[in-house]
Amino acid sequence: MGTRARIAEIAARALSVRVAAPLAIVVAAAVAATWPLVLSPAHSLAGGLGDPVLNTTILAWDADRIAHGLRGLWDAPFLFPHRHTLGYSEHLLGIAWFTAPIVWLTRNAVLAYNAAYLASYVLAGAGMFLLVRSLVGRTDAAILAALVFELTPYRLTQTTHLQVLFNGWMPIALWALHRFFATGDRRWLGGFVAAYALLGLSNGYYFYFFAVPVLVVVAIEHERILDLSIAAAALGAIALPIALVYYGLQRQHGFERTRDDLAGLSAYLGDYFRVSVDAWNWRGLLPVGGGERELFHGFVALGFALLGAIVVRTRAVATYALIAVAAIWLSLGVHGGPVYGWLFDHVPGFNGLRVPARFSSVAIVAVAVLAGAGFAWVLAQLPRRWGIAWSIAIAGIILLEGQHGVVLSRVPSADPNRWDRVAYDWLRSSPPGAALELNVSSMNEFHAFTTLYELEAVRHRHPIVNGYSGWKSLLQEWFAGDASPLRDPRQLPEALRGLRAIGVRYILLHDDTFPTAGEASRMADAIRAQRDQIAEEHRFGGTWAWRLAPPVVGSARAQESKADARLRPDHADASQQRSRAEFLIDSDLDTRWLSGAPQGGDEWIEIALRTPADIARVTLTNAARSVYDYPRHVVVESDGRAIFDGSIVSNLVEALAVDELYPTVSIDLPPNSTTRLRIRQTAASDRWWSVHEVALYRRQ
Repeated sequence: MGTRARIAEIAARALSVRVAAPLAIVVAAAVAATWPLVLSPAHSLAGGLGDPVLNTTILAWDADRIAHGLRGLWDAPFLFPHRHTLGYSEHLLGIAWFTAPIVWLTRNAVLAYNAAYLASYVLAGAGMFLLVRSLVGRTDAAILAALVFELTPYRLTQTTHLQVLFNGWMPIALWALHRFFATGDRRWLGGFVAAYALLGLSNGYYFYFFAVPVLVVVAIEHERILDLSIAAAALGAIALPIALVYYGLQRQHGFERTRDDLAGLSAYLGDYFRVSVDAWNWRGLLPVGGGERELFHGFVALGFALLGAIVVRTRAVATYALIAVAAIWLSLGVHGGPVYGWLFDHVPGFNGLRVPARFSSVAIVAVAVLAGAGFAWVLAQLPRRWGIAWSIAIAGIILLEGQHGVVLSRVPSADPNRWDRVAYDWLRSSPPGAALELNVSSMNEFHAFTTLYELEAVRHRHPIVNGYSGWKSLLQEWFAGDASPLRDPRQLPEALRGLRAIGVRYILLHDDTFPTAGEASRMADAIRAQRDQIAEEHRFGGTWAWRLAPPVVGSARAQESKADARLRPDHADASQQRSRAEFLIDSDLDTRWLSGAPQGGDEWIEIALRTPADIARVTLTNAARSVYDYPRHVVVESDGRAIFDGSIVSNLVEALAVDELYPTVSIDLPPNSTTRLRIRQTAASDRWWSVHEVALYRRQ
């Protein structure tokens, strides 16, 4: 072997050791931080059965759609009949490209999620190691900075939010950006774009949040603007198709946050010294936070970051000190002054970001870099032997400060020996159609069975009405509430007709999801009594399964296609709250008439016309805030003669499927000649009766 080849071999071995040893430390730290997850990666999740199961479902759905060329990606199989429900939460595509092969090979979405969860730690540590070593030139200091970033206590408080944990792409992108400025090699710029894209595709927040450190670095370097503009355009081209989906959902459903929503999710400076309620090391010395207000990053991280900022005088330290200040300031949200409010009002899409405090995930990037500078300064003062011992001690303290070690929750759907699995196998082999699973829970009263329904839906391939995500389905909320028609034997038949009309073909009732066996039995008996609406019935252990009969042709929603002319009423009157009666016909959907008292069976509203007309249909419009205030039984009278007598629940189900913001119930009427149309509510309920708008249509 020649001298040159020998030198190349020695260099390659040295490089492999320099890379392999830090990577081994980072991996070992990830295993320790998430212990005992590695002992049960196929059946258990860290952080409970809420968001982790939702994200497991999303990764499984993404894998399925990637295998089909992304066809139908946005129509995830939950919150039926809504469209583009994947956009109700993070789509996680930046993670799914890596976990999809695990799903395909093992058919175990839990294992895929846990692989991503562990990888988020490794990615964070490896990325910060590369960044700090390139900035300070010391491997030992870079390893300690990597541990600061990888094992920050903030990571454990965000353990349920996989998308937040994937901030490891930030240091990798910054490393590539610095290398681009140092070398001018556009391949590094390409690496920056790729890392930034994967970051934003893992967490939409990060498309916005990471712009802060990038802009700071670019402003300080202020060169190669043309190349950077091209890179920005490439990132925009990647983000635009996804942004359009989210923007469309905002416009269609009003998915926007208000400044009032931000107040409770904006940080205070004191939150950077608040720990999790589960913290075992600093609890008692430091106050406990709550929600998104547990932003403590560790005394080692903060202390050495301060040391680095004070004693190390380099451009890199100045850059990351500025990034730290900017990120912490923006994490204060509306508590930090008018700047965040301006961004909220004027930057497209910014009003969809509900948690300003998560800017802390950017702040820790800067804190770790500054801490790396502090570590490097200390290690430069110590002899090598003392430096190794000191580094090991500091690494141990970082691990202890991280409050690590996770509590695992077993995922029931990972167990194939369950009666529920038999029921889902039956559903998978059944013809297409949506399903409703009972019991139903609302978003504000979370129960783990809802996320497990979602996970099973990816496997049985029937969309479900149920769901748990970043935004609500009013139809699910209505069915889950105390005033649900499913809980009222008088309204249940019409509720089933409405479900059939919107495409629901199956109902599954799981006994163990109800508070008591008696409640489950009563609902099952009520459904079984509707023989004319049930085509098939099964009992699988503790699960009832029904296939519903096809819908009746000519639903109320189909009738709305008639080109009837809208009439202009003369005036309106009502049995109660008469001063509000004109709100019934003022063409303003945000004003309403309401009874002001629980429904007693004697309420009425009346619309008068100047001349007689043959009214083909009457529509009653409500709003999301008054969806429970529907009339339990309706009688429509034309000049004192009853021309409709029945329930509107099936029509309301259809209305909610079309427009949740302002659901409109349509009642078809027989031929008549009317000058006064009175709508009476003749049943009892503990809810008020509300109507936002009444419209009459003349028969053509």
